[in-house]
Parts: sequence; structure tokens; C-alpha cells
Amino acid sequence: MNPYSAQILSFFSALTMDSDRGGVHDYKSLLRSTVSAFLDRPDKERAFEVYSMFFDCYRVKLQGSASFIDLLDTLKSYEENAATLLDKQRDHYVHSVNVFLLGLAVYAVNPRYREVFRTASYEAVPYAGRRSTPGEEFLFQWGVAALFHDIGYPVEITSNQVKKFVSLVSGEAGRSDVGPYVGYQHFDALNRIAEVLYPEDYAAPFWAMTRLEPGALDPFAPLDLLSANLSMAFGVDLSAVKSALDGFLPAMQKSGFVDHGFYSALILLKWYGYLAQRSGAGTALLFGPILSAAGAILLHNYYKNVLQKPPFSLGLLEPEQHPLGFLLILCDELQEWNREAYGILDRQRVLAADSVLTLTEDLLSVRYLTYEGTLSPDFGPRKEEMFSRLLDLKAVFPQGIRITCTTRTDLYIAAIRRADGALVPRPLLENLEQLARTIHENYNRTQLERHPEQPLAYPTWEELPDDLKYSNIRQARAMFDKLTACGYAAGEPGGENEVAGFTPEQVESLARDEHDSWYAERRQSGWSFGPEKDVEHKLSPYMIPYDGLTEEIKELDRDAVRNVFPLIHSIGMAIYHAG
Repeated sequence: MNPYSAQILSFFSALTMDSDRGGVHDYKSLLRSTVSAFLDRPDKERAFEVYSMFFDCYRVKLQGSASFIDLLDTLKSYEENAATLLDKQRDHYVHSVNVFLLGLAVYAVNPRYREVFRTASYEAVPYAGRRSTPGEEFLFQWGVAALFHDIGYPVEITSNQVKKFVSLVSGEAGRSDVGPYVGYQHFDALNRIAEVLYPEDYAAPFWAMTRLEPGALDPFAPLDLLSANLSMAFGVDLSAVKSALDGFLPAMQKSGFVDHGFYSALILLKWYGYLAQRSGAGTALLFGPILSAAGAILLHNYYKNVLQKPPFSLGLLEPEQHPLGFLLILCDELQEWNREAYGILDRQRVLAADSVLTLTEDLLSVRYLTYEGTLSPDFGPRKEEMFSRLLDLKAVFPQGIRITCTTRTDLYIAAIRRADGALVPRPLLENLEQLARTIHENYNRTQLERHPEQPLAYPTWEELPDDLKYSNIRQARAMFDKLTACGYAAGEPGGENEVAGFTPEQVESLARDEHDSWYAERRQSGWSFGPEKDVEHKLSPYMIPYDGLTEEIKELDRDAVRNVFPLIHSIGMAIYHAG
């Protein structure tokens, strides 16, 4: 079960669905059941069930040979097969369902976001057919935005495949600047909603909802609809944003990249525009919530790549400017766990396998977990810095956002507990990190006593680099080996044959072993001998045999031995003669 399952299920507990009124249907229970099944086992099969049930709840279906499910199947097939030739490519099929559920959790927990959606979206756009409650309207709009936000990815995958192949071929011939791109003989045919209704009947709700003069835009052109959405949301000049969107395709071609969000938004409007006309549901649905969802899909890349740059130069995205766009950027960037790697290089990289999510009214905290290897040290800081440039998160979470990752020490502790569970006393295993913290505190205290004029390099445990935390944990784990080497054992206090401490001979022998273990651990971490200590380049003058150390440095190893008994006592255990 996902770490935020409780928040998601609480969303459904508070939800009332119009289609269930009168007891005729029970779509809420069906959707909640498929979501719960996915939370228990978040794989492709159960992701498909979430997509299908959401489409069933809101009749997101086309009659004929093609359907929205076909689009999603195409995305899955491209990622599983075509993307294996690329260096970088990760799952977007299961990812989109996880993004959807993460957004439900934010809505359920955060009253500020609920209020923003209610005032800036639900009440601001009272279209014909609007759901009776803000909660269900959010479910519908957010579901469309989150579940469809990556359907344009096959275009990006295809473009990247061609670029890689042409680069290989041209590079062999001495030319690596060919610059292939996706081009169209008739792009207007892609940027066109099929006309089923008379144009006047189709477009009437659009002019009423936007207050634009009929003819100011082409309501059958998805890019024109998106221009209206962005202009109204951010107060930017309509002609300027239309010019930017009309010129975005040649801009992508010139720069050699593909923004899949651009295609995803266009596809959604093109397909849903046809559906709205054929189903008889009315086009107000298209120009209200569907356009809002498509705008969010466009923004999840377009905001930082275009709108934050000249000539628009917009600042932080405020949640009330575009509630769905704000939430999609947040959830899409956060959802890094449980994403299958398809690209050649991505399959070799360490990726987040799971997460621990803490959601409160004031704070959003994510800890990414890995089970083998660690993410890059700057992974969390880079994420936080990116959010600080994009979103006004404190408008929703006053305490901001905190992002941390599994460290080498986390993996080491987990490995120790798996390997030594039957050998080492449970209190010692359960308190490994606390013992390591105390070892660091003891070291700092000794350093201040011996060198009061020198500031501490790392005053707190949190400031320690990961490899030094690892060293302290190794030392904590080694306490058990030191006891065993001397014929001692740790146990509950109050027994017979308790030992008061190591003898001087034992201290010296164990100090030598301690240095040897430290030396081996440093070598494994990439350290080598240097005349002066240099943490950045991993050099130390103590990477020498024990007998070559100064007495002052030997005392540090002896301190590590002498502290074993006080540390064992600190976790409520005593030391006895074994047997």
C-alpha cells in the first residue's frame, strides 16, 4: 500500500458523485476499488483498470475504431518497445496514474489548495453541465489532466530515435550536425478539430465563456483554444501568446527538441472536441474543464521553457492563476518512484524504487528510497531549487517542500539488519543510527577538549557527509565484534559476571583493529594517502599502518574502543563474560 493511501481514500470518503445520486449507480465505489487495487500493486495491468474505470465514470469514449484507451495503449507500446533503442526513457503509463493519485492526496489534505480550486476554477467557470460539488469537479478535471498529460510522448520517442540513428550514421561520415526533426506537410490537419456541428452552434459557448469577439480566434484549432486559456490565466496579451504557440513547432524544430506536453494538449482537445460534438454532451464541457486540463498539460513543460522567458518573463506560478497547471507541475516533478526504465542508460542508473511521503496542511516532504545504490547527492537540492524557480509553493504549503533521498548509510543499516538479525542483539541493531550519532558527538567533544581553538568541521550529524556517516555506523556495528573478540556479550542488565570495561591490553589490540577497519573502509570509499587532510579529494595523512600514527591519532582509535561500554550502557544493555 502506498505511503499516501490513507489520504487518497479519505478523498473518496468525502466525495459525492452526481451519477450515484438516487442509488442508480455506484461509480464512486467502483473507482475507489480500482484505485485501491493499484495502490496495493502499482503495475501496468492495474493502471489500465484505473484508466478504464475513470473513462467509464465520465463517458470519455469515442464511437468507432479509435478510443482514448487506444491512445494509452500506444503510449505503453512505444515505451516498452521503441524506447529500448534510446539512451534515456522511463515509464509514463504507470507514472500518469501515480501523478493522478498524488494530486488526489494533495487535494484531500490541503485546505488551501481546495479553496484555490473552488474559487479560481469551480466558481470562476460555471459552465453548463458542471458537477454539483467542487470535489467531483476536481476529480474530473484533474483526472483528465493527470491521466492524459503524457499521451504525446510517442512523438518525442520517435524524434529521439531518429536523432540517435542519424547522429550515429552522420558521425561515422564526419558529420554530426545534421539536426533531424519531426516535420509535417500539413500541420494544420493535426491542429484541427473535426467539424460535426454547425460552427455557430459549436462555438457559441466558447465566445460566451471567454467574452471574446466571434472571429477573434478559430475555436476549431486547439492551439487557438490554448492561447485563450493561457491569456486569461496569466493576463498576457492574446496575440502575443497565440504568436508564441503558432511559432512553437518551428522553434522546437530549430532547437532540435520535442515538447510532448504540446502534443498531449493538442491531441486531447482534438479528440475530445470531436467526442463533445458526437456525444451530444455540448461543447461547454470542451471549452470549460477540458480546455483547463489541456492548458495544464501544456504548462507542465511550456511554463518554464517559454512563459518564464522573454517576452513574457512570468515569475513563480501562483496556484490561483492556473490551479490544475500548478498541481500538475508539482505532482509530475515529484513522482519519481516506481518508474520502469526503458532507455539503455536509464536501465543502468540508480532510480527511486519507492518513497515516503509526508503531507500535512503546511508541509510537503518526500523521501525517495532506493534498495540498491544511491541517487546522486544533489538530487534533492536540485529538485528543491527547481521548484523554487517554478512554483509559489508556500501559497499552498507555508512550510515549503523538503526532498531527501536514501543515502549510503541507509542502505548500510538495512544490509546490517538483514545480515546480522540472528547474530547481533536486537537493541543494538535497532539503535545503530543513534549509536553512530553518539559516536560523532563524542568525537566532537574530544576534539573541543584537545583543540579548543579549532572550530568543529561538522558540528552536527546532519552536516556530516554521507561517507563519514557510513564510517560512524561501521564503528557502531563493530562494537559487537570487539566484544566477541574479547569473549564478552551484551545482554539485559542485572545479570551475573558483568564486565566493567576493557583491559589496557585489550584497548590497544582493539584500537589497532579499529584503525585497520577504518583504513579498509576509507580505501573502499576512494580515499588515499596525502600529506594533509583533503575531504574534497579524499586524501588523508592517516592512511598508513597503525604503528606509523602519532600518539594523538592513536588516541582517537583508543577512544573508539573505550567508548564501547558507555555506548552499550546508553541503550539499556550490560556486558558480560560470554558463556
